[in-house]
Amino acid sequence: MLLILVIIHSFGTAQSLGNEFASSFFEIEKVFQFPKNDPSLFLIQASSVISCSFNCQKLELPSFYYFENNATCFCCSGHDNNTGEEGQTDNEIIHGKRTETVSTTYTQEGSLKQPEPVDCLELLEQGYTEDGIYVIKPTGSTATDVWCDMTNGGWTVIQRRQDGTEDFYRNWEDYKNGFGNMSGEYWLGLENIHHLTRNDSSLYIYMETFPNDNKNPFSAFAEYSTFKINDESDKYRLTVAGYRGSCYDSMSYNNNCQFTTKDSDNDDYTGSCAHHNVGAWWWYKSCHSANLNGPYLKGVSTHGINWVDCWGLEYSLKNVVMKIRKNM
Repeated sequence: MLLILVIIHSFGTAQSLGNEFASSFFEIEKVFQFPKNDPSLFLIQASSVISCSFNCQKLELPSFYYFENNATCFCCSGHDNNTGEEGQTDNEIIHGKRTETVSTTYTQEGSLKQPEPVDCLELLEQGYTEDGIYVIKPTGSTATDVWCDMTNGGWTVIQRRQDGTEDFYRNWEDYKNGFGNMSGEYWLGLENIHHLTRNDSSLYIYMETFPNDNKNPFSAFAEYSTFKINDESDKYRLTVAGYRGSCYDSMSYNNNCQFTTKDSDNDDYTGSCAHHNVGAWWWYKSCHSANLNGPYLKGVSTHGINWVDCWGLEYSLKNVVMKIRKNM
């Protein structure tokens, strides 16, 4: 007999005090009968038996049927005993029934009773295929909420700018620990990014202009095959290299730079780049190369959200997403 353990997280916001989990065991077996006329059956999307069991458990349903040959999943909301004579088939069907459910609360401070995935890629490999907020626990760090981009391959989103609702002109502690709303604008936190990039990792940046500004290009991406930041004792020093993209490289210039905020000046500029650009970033002697944590200024502006080598010094972007993934 084979058991699948399914863990469901009731997602909160980045400010949640705790995280509620429901853990269920599904007893599974291979069968050749399928009660297709059972009114309690309904079809859902699932790419694997793990994903099928996960989605049925999320809907609080007691059993499922998964067809391996065409990746079809049926959840069953009734008391299914798999005794129907209808729907005989030569194809093997995986039938799962929930046998046990336990609910447990875990704190974000790290008092967890069982390990959690270290990043979004690990979640994807476990069968979680929907974009959204998940709980991860980077190696050496505590559990945290994060937005996972599963559609494009299990990327962990570390920053998002989209509407100016979040103030990014913040102090060192805020940038260290993270801030914002995981469903909107946020910064994951330098400490989390440090732990996530201990392994060989890549950075992907998507940027978009305002439609009415008629900029060319309208949007662009930059991807770096090497991305890492050191720990706080080295001011989260940046390692970035291996650029490919659609509109020039504005970040490699900052390789080997320490992070600067308005209350911690670690750049080589004669003043403070954080004050000059009203943001926080890895800067060198020139404060104007990239400034993706600058103020949200909606178009033409000297000190906004800049990617200089593509749109110049005086244009502030509409949307930015920064995401990381360990190299495979």
